[in-house]
Amino acid sequence: MIDTKAITTFAQYNEDLILLALSHDKSEGFYVDVGANYPTIDSVTKLFYEKGWRGINIEPVKSLHQELLKERPKDINLMCGAGVKPGNLLLREYIGATGHSTFDEEVKKQRGDSSEYKEYEVPIKTLNDIFTENKVKQIDFLKVDVEGFEYEVILGNDWDKYRPEFICVEATHQSKDWKTHLKKNKYKLFISDGLNEYYVAEDSWDKATNGFEERIVMLDYRALKQHQQQSWSKDTEQLLLLTNIVKRHDKTIRDLSEALARSSRLSLTDQTWPRRLKRAIKGLTVDWYKFKTKK
Repeated sequence: MIDTKAITTFAQYNEDLILLALSHDKSEGFYVDVGANYPTIDSVTKLFYEKGWRGINIEPVKSLHQELLKERPKDINLMCGAGVKPGNLLLREYIGATGHSTFDEEVKKQRGDSSEYKEYEVPIKTLNDIFTENKVKQIDFLKVDVEGFEYEVILGNDWDKYRPEFICVEATHQSKDWKTHLKKNKYKLFISDGLNEYYVAEDSWDKATNGFEERIVMLDYRALKQHQQQSWSKDTEQLLLLTNIVKRHDKTIRDLSEALARSSRLSLTDQTWPRRLKRAIKGLTVDWYKFKTKK
């Protein structure tokens, strides 16, 4: 059986566990996911949604946006990109690898024509405009994974007005220095794991980082990866099915046993000789009576 305290983690590299540990495993909160991608597979925010958090998912790829609308009905799901200024930009969507889709011209050059893709224009909004339009008051964390366009996303926010406590930025295409920009806006780098960088607002630093090691160890101990949770669920379903089959078989065996007992009571087996003779005579009498009445 699955421990009732177990949690299912969906993020590819435990981003959700790190952010959950920073936020002290809060049951409610607000996230902003720029480059949301799939609503479940490798999702950084799925765990939070399941816990009761809500947020804004920004995803320019239409097919992924449709999945977000279906699986995250309580979130705000926007089909657009985020950038420095409003307008339209050419999105390159890689067929079969939508997670690598990008607005960034340098990333497009690096990938070249090695993968099949299609290009189309997508509306761009600034984070500042998105937060204003949706009347956002508090942001617990901001996650940015936009394949080389992270700097432009970060520059599009008014950091005096909208201040996430924590920021998770994919740093594999770090050709531009957003670290200096975030430092200028009073954010400190907490973790750099080779894939992502995690920043904490200076006024949240002590609360978020004190005891972080203990919290992340406990969360990791309780965590089940998505495929593990699915395996447990499948095993549980199979166990329930087998239990029901056994119950049905038990009932069949009981019914057969009762029928056999009734048959034994009507049988001459194990009866004394006088009783067997008496029952045999009675049977012959009944048969003779039936024979006579048919004539």
